[in-house]
Amino acid sequence: MSLSNILNIGVSGLITAQNQLSIVSDNISNLNTPGYIRKKLEQNAATVNGVGAGVTTGQVNLSTSTYLQSASLKATSASAQAQAYYELLDQIQGQFGDISEAGNVFNLGDEIFTTFAKAAESPQSTASRQEIVTNLENFLDETARIADQIQTIRKDADSRISSGVKSVNDLLKNISQLNGVISQAYVTGGDASGAQTTQSQYMDELSKLIDVGVSSNGTGGVTLRTQSGFNLVTKDSYATLSYQSAGNVDADTTFNSIYVTGPDGEKRDFGDHLGSGELKGLTDLRDDTSVKISEQLSEYVSAFADQLNAAHNAASAVPAPTALNGKATDLTLAEAATGFTGTTNLVVTNSSGVIQRRVELNMTAGTWTAYNAAGAAVGTGGYAPATFDTDITAAMGGYGTVSFTNGQLSVAASQTAPGSAGNGIAVVEPDTGASAKNGRSFSHYFGLNDLITSSGHTQYDTGLTSTSNHGFTAGDTIRFDLREANGSILAKVDFQIPAGTQMSDLLTALNSTTTGVGSYGQFALSSEGELQFTGYGTPSNKLSVLSDQSSRLNAGGASLTEFFGVGGTPATRIGTFSVSDRISNNLYNLSMAQVDLSAPAGESALVSGDGDGALLMSKIGDATYNFNKAGYSGVGLSSLSRYASDLAGQIGTLASSAEKRRDSAEALSSEATARRSSVEGVNLDEELVNLTTFQQAYNASSRVIQTAKDMYDILLNLV
Repeated sequence: MSLSNILNIGVSGLITAQNQLSIVSDNISNLNTPGYIRKKLEQNAATVNGVGAGVTTGQVNLSTSTYLQSASLKATSASAQAQAYYELLDQIQGQFGDISEAGNVFNLGDEIFTTFAKAAESPQSTASRQEIVTNLENFLDETARIADQIQTIRKDADSRISSGVKSVNDLLKNISQLNGVISQAYVTGGDASGAQTTQSQYMDELSKLIDVGVSSNGTGGVTLRTQSGFNLVTKDSYATLSYQSAGNVDADTTFNSIYVTGPDGEKRDFGDHLGSGELKGLTDLRDDTSVKISEQLSEYVSAFADQLNAAHNAASAVPAPTALNGKATDLTLAEAATGFTGTTNLVVTNSSGVIQRRVELNMTAGTWTAYNAAGAAVGTGGYAPATFDTDITAAMGGYGTVSFTNGQLSVAASQTAPGSAGNGIAVVEPDTGASAKNGRSFSHYFGLNDLITSSGHTQYDTGLTSTSNHGFTAGDTIRFDLREANGSILAKVDFQIPAGTQMSDLLTALNSTTTGVGSYGQFALSSEGELQFTGYGTPSNKLSVLSDQSSRLNAGGASLTEFFGVGGTPATRIGTFSVSDRISNNLYNLSMAQVDLSAPAGESALVSGDGDGALLMSKIGDATYNFNKAGYSGVGLSSLSRYASDLAGQIGTLASSAEKRRDSAEALSSEATARRSSVEGVNLDEELVNLTTFQQAYNASSRVIQTAKDMYDILLNLV
C-alpha cells in the first residue's frame, strides 16, 4: 500500500467522522423538538481491487419504522374519530340536564302529571289552572330548546367538516410538493431529511382528519392511500376533496356529500373511503346519532301531546264552550268521516250544565238518534260520510251545527231558539263502545278540544287506503335523496305525481325503478294509512326529501312529505307544539270536568266542582301507548314515563360508551406513539455514545494522516 493510499484513507475517515458528528449534533440539538425524527448517515467501506481504500458516506436517512409509523397513523385516526364523536355527543347529553334535577326535561313532564292530580282536587282554582298551563309551556319550550340545540350542534359539526376538508387539501398538497423536493435530493445525493421530517409531520396531522396508509414511492417520498385503497398522494400528484356546507340546519336537512377527485382525475363520493379520523367522527354524529336522538325526542313529545289531547278531548270545560274547532286534516269530509267504529255523543248543555239536546252517533252503522232535554228520543236517521256535516246538523234540530271547511271540522251550539244564549257543546264518549278511528276517539281524531296544538301534521296514520284518492296534482314534483347507511350518495330522484288518482297509482309510481325510487327501496301503505319507506340493504338505504312542490287538495294544502311524514319530517314536529291559544287566553277553557250522561233529566250533567277530566289527564304518564319506530327505539307499546326513562338511559349509555371508546382509543394511540418515538426519537445516551465514537474515529483518522506525513518526511530526509 502506498503512502498516498494511507493518506487518502485517513482523509476519508476524517471527513466521514466530521459528517457523522454533524448528524449527532443535529440530533442532540433537537432532543426536545416535537415531531423531530432522528437522522442517521450511511457509511460504507471503500475498496479498490479488493484492497481497503477508506470509507464513504451515503444518503442521510431518518430512523423510521414503516410498521410503527402505519400503526401510529391508524391509532391516531381512530383516536381523533372517537374524540370528535364524544365531544359533540357529550354536548347533546348536556342539553337534557341531570336526571336528578327538577329542571330535567323528563322531570318537567312528570311534574305536569302531578299538577293535574293536584288540580283535580280544586278544579275551579285559577292558580291550579295557571300552574298547569305554565308547566306545559315550560315543558314544550324546553323540549323545543333541546331540539334546536341538537341542530346547532349538527351545524357545528358541519362547519368543522368543511374546515377539515380544507385542511386535508392543504396537507395533501404540501405532502405532494415535498415528494418532489425529496426525490430531487435523493437523485443528487443531497440531504432530504429536513423535508422528510416535515412531510412526516404533515402525515401525522392528516391522520387526525382522515385514515391514511403510507408506503415508499421508491425515490425517498411517499404514496398515501386511504385504508380502503383510494390513492391520495402518488409520486407526482395528489387528490383534492370538495364539500359545500349547509346553510340553515334543521331536523330534515340533507347534507351534501364530500367528494374526492383522485390523482387520476376520477371524482367519487369520499364517504365510501372515509374509515376513521375526525371527519368520520363528525359525520357519524351529524348524520346518524344526533338524528336518532332528535327523532326519538320528537316521538316522545308527539306522543305526550297526543295522549294529553286524548284525555282533554274526553273532558269538558265548565260551562261548555259555545263552539269546538278542530285541526286541519288535509282530508276531504268523506275521507275524514270514513273508518270510524263505536258510538259518540254530541251534547248541548245550558249555562248550568243541564243537557238540552243529545245526538248519539252510531259510527259503525252510520246512524244517529236525537234526544231532547227530557232524555226522550225525538228522531233517528242515517248519515253519509260525504254529507256528515249537513246530516248531523239536521239531527241537532236547531240546537247546534256541524261544519267542515278546508279539512277542519267544527261543532257549535246555537245561541238562538230553539237553543239559547249561553248554551255550550261537548263531545262525550260512552263508558263502553266508544268511537274510534286509528285508535282515536271522534273528538280526538278531529282535534276538536285539543289542549296542545301544532302548526303542522304530527300523526301520519291518515286512514287512506289503496283505493283512496291520493289528492295531489299530477305533475307536482318531489326530489328524493337516496343514500347508503354510511351516508354515501346513491341517487337523487326527481319524482312526479302520476296521472292516476288513487293511492295505488301513487305507490306504483313511487316504487317504479324508472319513475321512482324502486331501485333503492319500497314504499308501502299500512292499514292505518301510513306511507312508509323501507330501504334495501343491510343496514338499509336511507331516504330524505330535498324539495317538495306538491300540495294536497288545494294550493295551501300539506305537501306529500308533510302529510305522510316522509324522510326526516317527523323529527321536525317537536318545534311546532304549543298550548292552545283558546286555553292560554282563557284558563277556564281548560277541560277539567266530564259530562255525566247518566245525570237525571233537568239536573246538571256538567258541574264546576268535577275534577274527573283533570284526574284523567294526570294518569296519562302510565297509560299504554303505541309508539312509532324512532331513533334507537322500535315500534311497540310503552308508557310515556317508561319511554322517557328509556330515552334518558339510551342517551346516557351512548355517551358513556363513546367516552370509553375515546379513552381506549387515546390509550392505544399513546402507546403506538410511544413505541414509534422509541425508534424515531432522539435517545441522549445513544447520541452521547455516538459522539464519543465519532470523536475517537476523528482522532484516529487524524493520527493516520499524521503518521503518513511523518513517513513522507522521513523518506524525503533520506534522499
